[in-house]
Amino acid sequence: MKKVALLIGVSEYEPGLTPLPGALKDIEALQQVLVHPEMGGFAETDITVLRNPQQYDMQLAVYNLFTGRKKDDLVLLFFSGHGIKDDQGRLFLSTRQTRKTERGDLMTPTAVAASFVHEQMTKSRSKRQIVILDSCFSGAFAEGMAAKDDGKVDIKAQLGGEGRAVLASSSSVQYSFEQEGEELSIYTRYLIEGIQTGAADADEDGHISIDELHEYARRKVAEAAPAMTPEIYAVKEGWKIHLAKAPVGDPKLEYRKEVEHCVQNGKISVVGRRILKRRQEELGLSAEEANAIQDAVLEPFRKHQANLQEYRDVLAEVLEESNGHLNEFTRNELKRFQVLLRLHDEDVQEIEAAVLPMQVSEEDSAAASQSKKQGTLADSVHQEPSTGRLTDDDLSSEKGIDYIKLRDLLKAKQWKEADKETYQVMDQVLNGDWSSKALLNFPCKDLRTIDRLWVKYSDGKFGFSVQKEIYVACGAKLDGEYPGDKIWDKFCDRVGWREEGNYLNYSDLKFDLDFDLSPTGELPLFAYIRVVSLLSHKDL
Repeated sequence: MKKVALLIGVSEYEPGLTPLPGALKDIEALQQVLVHPEMGGFAETDITVLRNPQQYDMQLAVYNLFTGRKKDDLVLLFFSGHGIKDDQGRLFLSTRQTRKTERGDLMTPTAVAASFVHEQMTKSRSKRQIVILDSCFSGAFAEGMAAKDDGKVDIKAQLGGEGRAVLASSSSVQYSFEQEGEELSIYTRYLIEGIQTGAADADEDGHISIDELHEYARRKVAEAAPAMTPEIYAVKEGWKIHLAKAPVGDPKLEYRKEVEHCVQNGKISVVGRRILKRRQEELGLSAEEANAIQDAVLEPFRKHQANLQEYRDVLAEVLEESNGHLNEFTRNELKRFQVLLRLHDEDVQEIEAAVLPMQVSEEDSAAASQSKKQGTLADSVHQEPSTGRLTDDDLSSEKGIDYIKLRDLLKAKQWKEADKETYQVMDQVLNGDWSSKALLNFPCKDLRTIDRLWVKYSDGKFGFSVQKEIYVACGAKLDGEYPGDKIWDKFCDRVGWREEGNYLNYSDLKFDLDFDLSPTGELPLFAYIRVVSLLSHKDL
């Protein structure tokens, strides 16, 4: 049996992609624990480290990693860098030369396709394969942050397989970022901590299996950065592949695990402290050693609580300075600050629910009480999804989708970008299922939110409801069935998707040139994979 690994860190990029200085620190730290004889037990000569590789070198290294392996060999691929998808949702791993076009599309020859990695894994004789991706697939940034790209990627479909385990630092729609001043990215930090301390060995058998390591990192990330949700995908034996060893009978490790059991919501109860005091004495640890272990376990909780308090203080200051009114610029700044503090939307919502009511201006309170027609302030002003921030638009969502970006693009009259964002948010609502049945059951609340935004900011020219009126006027029935070529062609002629009997390419549509030239009902279009089903939705 042989243990081989390929560690790839990409920190430097072409203009257009954010540098990730922590990526190289990630692979260096992981290499140290892998070669340690009492931890990973890998031979130093069996670990290949790539720092800022070119596309060809990285692809060749992946090929060499999986080629010529025996059935019992353990093969590990670790990647820290930008994960990027193309316009078809296919995942690519970035390289030093990865770049995008002026339109923001990935130049695929400059990156390594996940499908290529999958192909090499499938060809390999090794039945013990581990892939760890410390990258993310959802975008949004703040100063001091470096996020690892955007979009939604089905990792399991693209990298899953027999005898494999795939670990991802965040879900397909969440952030995975590094913080300025931190040595390692959050996820890698806790993977390494779980191995170094042995704390990931949950069943105390002296071995750290890949599912134990994932569970340890997932739990610690949830304490330090709730906005991230690490995930694992494993098939057959993949769950129980042993990656590292753990010390057995180490008193400090036993005490650390006892502390982990006694911590709830970042605190140790009165009973818990009695338990720990007794265990400290039984294990022969000094007070200083015990306190150091407790501090290490509680550190993520304390940091998260400090971040919550900092956001609470800043929000109170902003509201006091602005007399309770949050303009669009301030709301965007608060969102960036939230990401910088690694706070989940639910964290911020709870804070704002407590702070906002106390900061409503006297003018708003008086106006709300003077007229029953206007109703209460809460009735007359909508809230942005998940955050509770005041806004002029109804951005409600049954699925918790954030429609702020779509609203802002439409407000700025950036029709093409808004069209593509419509596809993105709909894909999130549908969880990637664009079947006719799924579209006919599209949540009414989300469909109305998207439609109202389009209608409002296009002055009634664009929107699903606008298209539906034209669809019916052309003779179509709202039964979810294809109306026939004659009616369909007539509809496409009316909304500008067809000219002189020929269907237009997406790039040829009028909105790319001038809003005034665009036919009524031309947009949205990019989301229309199953147009008939969506137009037949009864709640448009």
